[in-house]
Amino acid sequence: MVRTGAIGEFVTADSTQGPVFIEALKRVASAGWRVEVHSLSSTDFQSQIAAFEEVNKAVDITRLRWVIAHVPRITGEFLARLKKLGGGVNLSGWNYLAGTGSATNPAGPPFRTIVESGIPAGFGADGANIAPLSPWPHVYYAVTGRNAKGEVINPGQLATREEVLRWYTTDNTWFLGGEDERQLGVLERGRLGDVVVLSEDYFEVEDEGLRDLESVLTVVGGVVVYDKGVLKAR
Repeated sequence: MVRTGAIGEFVTADSTQGPVFIEALKRVASAGWRVEVHSLSSTDFQSQIAAFEEVNKAVDITRLRWVIAHVPRITGEFLARLKKLGGGVNLSGWNYLAGTGSATNPAGPPFRTIVESGIPAGFGADGANIAPLSPWPHVYYAVTGRNAKGEVINPGQLATREEVLRWYTTDNTWFLGGEDERQLGVLERGRLGDVVVLSEDYFEVEDEGLRDLESVLTVVGGVVVYDKGVLKAR
């Protein structure tokens, strides 16, 4: 259930730019490993992607699926440059707890821009350090743009419920690659049977009810690992 497969979220002490960062990236690329660095400012993603481009001149990284996480301020231009390198973005709703924003300065991430860019993207909880562990506040934030106070802080950059569901499931397998990409994320014959039965209909519950969703039955690899005991049909 837990394994390593990448270097990150810091490759060096300064994982944004500079000769040490570049050299470290080249070594990781030569080893054939995946890189993930995090972006929280309005400029760090620019130097990170520029560094990726510099490394790609020496070692082909287009097959390694290098990733930038969080990306609250990333732009369409840099999404296109990262996509050209075979990279992707790892998203979360971490701004739900402490984020602020407005119509002229959305808190991000720019979910709508990311969807329209076509870049590989996935969703996660960022380890519950600065974000909720439960996926549902993250979902709520992505589809409403509202923080924990109910304030709209990410207007104009919303995702749909179907898009977020795909980020959490099918699309997240892109970050794993290999056999896991062929085994997880989709309910179909030949794949592992991972599924939850939710307390409410995800597509019908009101927005405010998204945060209260929970599993009443959890199946991992075809084995029931949690049963709240409320389902009558078997």
